[in-house]
Amino acid sequence: MLFCTLAISAAVAADLNGIWTGQAPGRRGAKDDIAFQFKVTRAGSITGKLFGDESDLPIEEGSLVGDKLKFSITKIDYYSGAKVKFLYSGTIAGDQIELTRERVVKPDEESQSEEPTKQKFMLKKLVS
Repeated sequence: MLFCTLAISAAVAADLNGIWTGQAPGRRGAKDDIAFQFKVTRAGSITGKLFGDESDLPIEEGSLVGDKLKFSITKIDYYSGAKVKFLYSGTIAGDQIELTRERVVKPDEESQSEEPTKQKFMLKKLVS
């Protein structure tokens, strides 16, 4: 039974490796193109990056259990230098991932933001 579970997890993990693209909710209802490169280690952790306009951002704290993935990305605001952390969680279904992005609000920040803290979007596998 344990072997079957490990074999299924490995098969799903292998399907995550590669480049995934989609459109995520942006500011004021616009859609932004988004692309990730995922790499799964034998231990089930996820590495990779979020491709950016000026620079790529590394995936942090990534994990994969069955068809569920979780990771975080930390962006640095160009103007203020402030760090903004986003948590991602999702479910892999074949060549698609339903992903939720949540902005981590610090205790000293305003809770009344015009942008929602949780946003859902789909990714599609582009290349392995």
